[in-house]
Amino acid sequence: MPGNYNNKTKKNAFVSDLPHNSQAEQAVLGSALLSKDALISVLSSLEESDFYEGKHQLIYRAMKNASERKVAVDVLTITEELINMKELENVGGVNYLKECSDSMVALSSLDFYIHIVNDQSCLRRLLLTIRDIDNKYHTEEIENIDQFIQESEAHIKDATEKRRVSQFKTTAEVAHAVEMEINTSKIIGEDEVTGLTTGYRDVNKYTQGFQRGDMIIIAARPSVGKTAIALNMGYRAATRAHVPVAIFSLEMASELLVKRLVAAESGVSLKSISSGNVMGSDRIKVAEAIKKVSSAPIFIDDSPGLKLMDIVAKSRKLQARLQSEQKELGLIIVDYLGLVTTGNSGSKSGDSRQEEVRKISLQMKDLARELKVPIVVISQLSRSVESRDNKRPMLSDLRDSGSIEQDADVVMLLYREDYYKKQTNSAGEKKGKDLTDSDKAALSREQKEKQLAQEMPGDASYVEVNIAKNRNGQTGIAGLFFFKAFGRFDDPPRDWEEQKREIAGGIED
Repeated sequence: MPGNYNNKTKKNAFVSDLPHNSQAEQAVLGSALLSKDALISVLSSLEESDFYEGKHQLIYRAMKNASERKVAVDVLTITEELINMKELENVGGVNYLKECSDSMVALSSLDFYIHIVNDQSCLRRLLLTIRDIDNKYHTEEIENIDQFIQESEAHIKDATEKRRVSQFKTTAEVAHAVEMEINTSKIIGEDEVTGLTTGYRDVNKYTQGFQRGDMIIIAARPSVGKTAIALNMGYRAATRAHVPVAIFSLEMASELLVKRLVAAESGVSLKSISSGNVMGSDRIKVAEAIKKVSSAPIFIDDSPGLKLMDIVAKSRKLQARLQSEQKELGLIIVDYLGLVTTGNSGSKSGDSRQEEVRKISLQMKDLARELKVPIVVISQLSRSVESRDNKRPMLSDLRDSGSIEQDADVVMLLYREDYYKKQTNSAGEKKGKDLTDSDKAALSREQKEKQLAQEMPGDASYVEVNIAKNRNGQTGIAGLFFFKAFGRFDDPPRDWEEQKREIAGGIED
């Protein structure tokens, strides 16, 4: 292997040539020694490791210790603290503390010096990280290049994360930014939503569209239609709002996803398209649908065994590629959460699946905020739904981790009555004459609603989309029709909704 970076002399040389600004560090510490306001700014903006020189780290530690004990910080008290720490001589004695205090700067200039110290600290972390990556490359066997690159990217991101010192903003500053955004932005999609259209009238009404930086969870039991609705939403965003959409499909091959899109667009059954048994006018519909699907800006990654870092790295790469073409990524869909792993399942940490899901959920939310893109994540519901008389899902039914509910900005729970048709029929047969008048009324209403659904083509089912959590808006239930034969979700026709209301009103009367 070329080079030996374990050499002690080279290591010392690496450390000694790291970037730093001793004068800025001195000015920051001297200001904190003489001003309470300066002390608060320094302790809240910097950490001990942000100082390069060992003596400056010791002075900072002494100031922090004294401050935590609510002791006033000045040259005298810090001298006493350093004596107790047995470090006074190592910082250069009282004379050096006075030298620092002589370097004090005006409070109005302090932030500038804090930024210098912070930037130099960040640059040191970055260089050390790069050297560690280089050292690993030269001294360790790299089994998986892709994983090595992704881990290196993550380490570099961690090293630079603390670069910007967080500051308060006045409402005037924020309000001005909001005003500028409103004045310069265009409404995306339809129905005057403020975000990216979901493609559905009632869902838009509750959510105002998918907002940038939001994580949206779509959850249901298997085969209820969660992949289909996410795919429909992505397709409508791409074709109606004309934004690029990324789909990470961990469960389904890209060819099948495209067949689903063609079926949904053409209104020809997926079964016919998959078997190639498309006849007559349906062939024309399918050909036109293929042309339209082909022109949609949708990017599909169906790589098997996709890990969390793969999703993060590929999303960043796609965003950068689109930006180079003067475009912006509009939506990311991950299907589905249960198949995403951190790639550390075999590690010594031995994290439980709940802990792994917590990390995945947090990272997905961070990615949405970083790229300023809504991310739709499909999730399973636990089997606890099946054990209840009322099968309508609740937030507590989200599988694997409560952090999903906590981190998500929007949670949509799907309920389809005919999914439980067999169980309902069996229960009805057993009850027989034991049904109460209210039970009979409910069954009568249900039968009439089903009859309405049966009048529609494509094996239609009525689906309740329960927006059970909406961090920035209303919660409620939006109704959609799921045409199972060709995998399309549509808004219920207005006249159907009228008939449904009349049925409900007639039964109540």
